[in-house]
Amino acid sequence: MAQKSTRPLALAVLLCALIGSLGLCASILAQQPASKGAAAADSALKALPPDSAAKAAHAGAVPLISKRCSGCHNTKNPKAGLNLEPGTIVAAVKDVPSRQINTLKLVDTRAPEKSYFLMKLRGDKGIKGTRMPINAAPFSAKEIERIEDWIRSISRPAGGPKTAPAAADTSRKQ
Repeated sequence: MAQKSTRPLALAVLLCALIGSLGLCASILAQQPASKGAAAADSALKALPPDSAAKAAHAGAVPLISKRCSGCHNTKNPKAGLNLEPGTIVAAVKDVPSRQINTLKLVDTRAPEKSYFLMKLRGDKGIKGTRMPINAAPFSAKEIERIEDWIRSISRPAGGPKTAPAAADTSRKQ
């Protein structure tokens, strides 16, 4: 008997990330057989703001992070206390201080580019320990870009893009 392939689901998720169209994504993913991981990712996806770009970024990054990281960072054996399974990823990293460098957040919603999670994936100078994932091929530039897009998407407030703070109104000087 042939083994079931997850390739169609992975391709559908990738297509959704590239297209960014919720209507099409919902219809493509609805045709795929459900799995435990897909159900958890689905519930995390529903919790995001109703922004198609955010949902597409989530759909493109969470399965990738789960596939590449949850072998070590899972419920049963969360290395460094970090569970990166699909239903827990956002809560595990969003504005959570790193255990290695507590002045940095795993995902810093105020400064996404300074997220320690990204630093570890890229192998930036200043990280403690080694580049992630250990004993596996590093994330490619395209994969890191997908994760950067996802970090920016969870850093935006619900309902739209992150906006700069309003400048002080100087027209009322007395």
